[in-house]
Amino acid sequence: MKTRIIKDLIKRVVDYRIEGDYHVYTVKNTPLTIRILMTKKYNRKWAGVAINPRKIIFDNYMGSSYGCNGKYITEALFKAYPEAEIVWTVRDVAIHRDEFPSQVRLVEYLSDEAMFEYATAAIWVCNTHLVPYLFKGLRKKEGQFFIQTWHGSLGIKKIENNSQLIRKAQNWLKMAELSSSYTDFWISNSNFETEVYKSAFWHVHDILEYGHPRNDILFGENKDIKEKVRNKLSIAEGTKTVLYVPTYRESDLTEKFEMDYQRVVHAFEERYDGEWKLLMRMHPKMREKAQKIVPKLTQVVDVSCYPDIQELMVFTDAMITDYSSCIFDFILTYKPGFIYAVNEQGYDSERGLYYPLSATPFSIAHSNTELEQNIRDFNPVEYHDKVVQFLTEKGCIDDGKASERVVQLITKLFRRLEE
Repeated sequence: MKTRIIKDLIKRVVDYRIEGDYHVYTVKNTPLTIRILMTKKYNRKWAGVAINPRKIIFDNYMGSSYGCNGKYITEALFKAYPEAEIVWTVRDVAIHRDEFPSQVRLVEYLSDEAMFEYATAAIWVCNTHLVPYLFKGLRKKEGQFFIQTWHGSLGIKKIENNSQLIRKAQNWLKMAELSSSYTDFWISNSNFETEVYKSAFWHVHDILEYGHPRNDILFGENKDIKEKVRNKLSIAEGTKTVLYVPTYRESDLTEKFEMDYQRVVHAFEERYDGEWKLLMRMHPKMREKAQKIVPKLTQVVDVSCYPDIQELMVFTDAMITDYSSCIFDFILTYKPGFIYAVNEQGYDSERGLYYPLSATPFSIAHSNTELEQNIRDFNPVEYHDKVVQFLTEKGCIDDGKASERVVQLITKLFRRLEE
């Protein structure tokens, strides 16, 4: 809180902008300007260090955890190219160490060690922009490859150049464009996502419609994963669950959390019989507030810190969200999905949507009463048909083999570097 207050005070008297490779600070209403070369330290310490042709570095949503596309690529890489040197960057290595296989080396996110690993890795794999590292001066070298495995897919929220809200952050946008220009391969799971890449990002080429590796786990029974999650969360055998995943709001509004959790659980119990629990997962940017937001109820379990949301999708019996793109991964399971969007029009004005919620297969609720009724009225046959139509219209090609395709690409790049 104190840090935020100090930053707000500084913003009142100092203008900040990026000019090329320089941070530029100007005291408002004065000619006083300071220019700082952001690449100075990188050029001095790491620019001249040789690339390791067998090293690959991964980042999941700014050092979040062992999950998303990177996890499933990593595990497929163990088998296909065991000689690879695999590095991950995470926030707080000590906390996350147990999530990762022993073969993976961990370094602290945005640390000098991480900068060294990026400077010497032959291949970068990330599911968001490398903006924080570029602000610190990281620059891509000749002979390095960057594979972008975006964390969204068929998601409804507008991103980057397509969003008026995001375009307001001009300094961030400049670094995002640089990150985009460094990208050699874009991994897409659909015709829809391919077109989003072209319109939302910059300098886009070599889009590979391989599917998203994180979604491979959504095909098949995966009884071992279900048992793993059940034991980890201490969910009794026979108890069913609904996963609630509210999206992040730039305005930090709290109305999205005004759900009557007990009514929702009761509605599922009436519709399907048996005992139900609600699993609530906060967005990574909101995890620090999870303890305040997630209600202290016996029917509600906070899963915000569970590292891999895809495993939660395999385990859970239904999902509720407002605008999170995760439900467009979950849709591949054909399990019930519901939209609870209290302020749809306001969010569309704030962030922007690629298509209206009504164009999705999900029933839409703007109140607890509507959500409760949608759960009770759920028609599985009608829902299945809508999902098939939606995936067909979006040109989705996820089939459970995306990791294999991406690892074939990585192996090919490694072989090329060895020549």
